[in-house]
Amino acid sequence: MCAISGFIVTDLQADRQRIAEHYIKILERGYERGKDAAGVLSIDTNGVSRRSVQIYPQQFDFIYESITQDCSLLIANNQAELTTEYVRTKTEADVQPFGNGTVFVSHNGTIANDNELRQRYNIQTDTKIDSAVCPELIYQIGVENAIQEITGSFALAIADSRQPRKLRLARNYNPLVLQVRSDLGAIFFASLAEHLLPEQDIQSQLTQPPVISPQTYSFLEIDGDSGEISQETIAPRDRNKQALVICSGGLDSVTTAKWAQLQGYDITLLYFLYGCRAEKREMESVRQVAEVLGCDYRFEELNWLKKVGGSSLTDETISVTENETGAEFAHEWVPARNLIMTSLAAGLCDRYGYDTLVLGLNLEESGAYPDNTVEFYQTLDHVLNIGTTSRPRLLSPLANLVKHEIIKDALEMDAPIHLSWSCYHGNEKHCGQCGPCYMRRSAFHIFDTEDSVEYEQV
Repeated sequence: MCAISGFIVTDLQADRQRIAEHYIKILERGYERGKDAAGVLSIDTNGVSRRSVQIYPQQFDFIYESITQDCSLLIANNQAELTTEYVRTKTEADVQPFGNGTVFVSHNGTIANDNELRQRYNIQTDTKIDSAVCPELIYQIGVENAIQEITGSFALAIADSRQPRKLRLARNYNPLVLQVRSDLGAIFFASLAEHLLPEQDIQSQLTQPPVISPQTYSFLEIDGDSGEISQETIAPRDRNKQALVICSGGLDSVTTAKWAQLQGYDITLLYFLYGCRAEKREMESVRQVAEVLGCDYRFEELNWLKKVGGSSLTDETISVTENETGAEFAHEWVPARNLIMTSLAAGLCDRYGYDTLVLGLNLEESGAYPDNTVEFYQTLDHVLNIGTTSRPRLLSPLANLVKHEIIKDALEMDAPIHLSWSCYHGNEKHCGQCGPCYMRRSAFHIFDTEDSVEYEQV
């Protein structure tokens, strides 16, 4: 994979020599990700383009010939050729950035359908490298349509000689990072934050905001005259609103399932059989809830988590902690359970096309369990965005709510929490004494309403 980078000048009186000296360090750091060739393409304030390339680069002083005193913007590429597209004897025509005389593009990623695009849009290129289709494709149908036509991964830097004061950046799940340097009068970008050292100067990253589906694309336009950075999201045409809800059968996940359904998702409940004490009762709850909600459910084996042991939920020789003590600390911690389950669920999303994963995390248990925190699921959301092909959005609608607030929402939504199973034990009734039972009883008491499940002890 390549490393792309570049800059746009925000102060036309800025010293281009200082900008060039800073930028050459960025290009040097990108060498580790692209050792086959390096190329730069600059456009001056009059729209005149200059391109410089070097095959198997060792030094990067060649960029200076492209950075003139009236340089407006520059895009560049440290090129790493895929095995299937390796060019044994390279010429300048095989080196990014590519262009058609008007539009110029530096691309990181893989375009799997480049041959189809060549045929569909009658695009002729002087190289077989996939990225070469991008300039003409964008020229013909525009950036927004082009990035929806591409099958594969991309981070694109786009320059247009007709608009020398505009720099456009687009990505799906390949990274891009911005660095605003007002002291130099320029905004820089690169594939990785470490290419933009010192890191404290990095202002923003082109990553999907939590409120935007990872199946949308980030599209940035930077105005060199105003320095304004505008971000848009472009939704692909094939969003399906299919949600996989990781459901234990407990109060939180049942409420979460109902919430997802009310948001318009076609939901499937996912239960992992990992050998916990209450497995049969939890399975029964999931089946009953699915029937009431009129949705599908699936059970997936995870027996090796029981073999790992280390928790009273999977090892009955270890006693379950009761009452308030059991509710306020992770005594029953199952090693990395939420991380493992979410990762496996992401695999199902890749296989079957779910575009959303929903978790029933809550604020109260985030104090006891590290994989219940907002930071956990937001970080994991980013990981799924860059580490899967389906890039499912990860939602956790109860993450900022405590138990009695969840009960209030569940009753207002008519969630079937009367069918939920919260107890760590798998008896006929809830024990009433384990941590989840204690928390559930306390929450109903705070909400001043009667619980619909029965307890052995209260």
